[in-house]
Amino acid sequence: MRRVVFSLDKSTFASITSQTMYVRDSETGHRISGPFELPNYEEVYNACFSPDGKCILLRFFSCAVVWDIEVGEEQFQIKGYDFAFINHNGRIVSACLVDGDWDGSQDESGFRILVQIWDGGYGTLISDRLLKGNDVVRTQFSPDGHFLAVGMRSEDVIELWDLEDGKDPQRFTYPPGKLSSLRFSPTSDTLMAAFKEKPCEIYLWRLDTQEMVSFSHGFRYMPHVIHSSLTNYLFIQRLHTVEIWDVSTTGSKMIWEKPQATSYVRSICPSRDGHRLLVGYNDGSVRMWNVDLEDLTGNRVDTIDTQDDTDMRRVIRISPSGKVVATELQQSHNIKLLDTNTGEVITHIDVEYEDGMRIAFSPDDSQAAILSRSLITICDTMHPEKRVSFDPWPRKDLWYWRVAFQSCDELVICGIFHDNSGILQGWHRQDPAGFQCIYSLNFEVDRGSVPFLAPDGLTVVIVSSSSSTCYSWNHDTAQFDPVHFDDQLHICWNDSPAYSPDGKFFACWSEKDSHV
Repeated sequence: MRRVVFSLDKSTFASITSQTMYVRDSETGHRISGPFELPNYEEVYNACFSPDGKCILLRFFSCAVVWDIEVGEEQFQIKGYDFAFINHNGRIVSACLVDGDWDGSQDESGFRILVQIWDGGYGTLISDRLLKGNDVVRTQFSPDGHFLAVGMRSEDVIELWDLEDGKDPQRFTYPPGKLSSLRFSPTSDTLMAAFKEKPCEIYLWRLDTQEMVSFSHGFRYMPHVIHSSLTNYLFIQRLHTVEIWDVSTTGSKMIWEKPQATSYVRSICPSRDGHRLLVGYNDGSVRMWNVDLEDLTGNRVDTIDTQDDTDMRRVIRISPSGKVVATELQQSHNIKLLDTNTGEVITHIDVEYEDGMRIAFSPDDSQAAILSRSLITICDTMHPEKRVSFDPWPRKDLWYWRVAFQSCDELVICGIFHDNSGILQGWHRQDPAGFQCIYSLNFEVDRGSVPFLAPDGLTVVIVSSSSSTCYSWNHDTAQFDPVHFDDQLHICWNDSPAYSPDGKFFACWSEKDSHV
């Protein structure tokens, strides 16, 4: 994913690769239009929506293309290097460098900046204007097309031209250094300059007061800035993650970091108010977070992934039907159940996930068994407040255990204790208030034994460093019977067997002969 960009009202967004473009609904992520096959130009460097949301301006290295997303076709091209829609009338402003004799004046003072205004609907040139700009390093339009920022190499100064009133430019000086990029806030009231020479420096100027703050931090890409009355929020792109920093005159502080993903971050785009964040990844996926900046002074940020909630969570267990997944929120460690078809949260379970905790689902997904330390809690997946807890071995020093449902009322648990004894039990739910043990099997284990219980609770394989034992449930006698393996079979105890969905088969790896 090369670029992601919001419309001005943040109701839609565009996701752009080197060859295709989609327009999607920001609430659902559903495709509105596209895929559009893009022209075979260079890489898309930037993009922005027209004020009415009907067109997208795609910026390439030496030109821009205006694309009608309703018709699905290129409308026209504009030559230049910097472009922006003028938000109040929908026109387009462009800039490029021209030499001194461009207009026949034989001016030997060097390059000038040619600023042109184009009709946003037809691409016809309306006006042009020359600005003197010797030794220009960078130019950047504000998102509303009102200002043009020009970086001068020789003077260590940035000039800000007001393209509407024609007055002399404002001048912002900065310490000597190589200016690498310029960027405005989406609301065009803050200008940001970045210098990649170590130490990496970012300077922010508020255009109304000309107040300046600086920020030293290593970065790879030019950050985005959201301006508020009290502070600025910087959205900084990393290789696999995105950070949000609160930058003010009193200091700077990172207040949020998006959990790391497996794919590289290729593009980020906050909405104009900073309450939504689009992230495009190298694998082509796009995710969006709702960022709560309601308390601008308290440094509190809440995040919700509206497209792919599982990216922020670790999968713990999938239900037998495959329709429900239990996840752990990586930051708060709370357990949530998600619908695998829609990705929506079904319910929150008021239990904090801990290392070693086990979760099992009933065959109809209606119940979840949660094991924490020596306590088993059975809760209704739709109404988690309906729950019952019991401790099967309150005086045993438990080392390792597993749990599974044989039916909605029959629970099987298997545990190994520190005295090298093991137990396999069946429990029946008699009423909503509790469970009763109806079957128990004691077995001996050696040090390091690990039980692997099938998801349907009908088979358990106990693996140790020297031997392997299997027990299978006998429906006729209602007990577990031993199953004898070939003496040549060796199971690697570091890797659990993989059971088939019906529990009749399991696959394992032999550490000694490397066979499956």
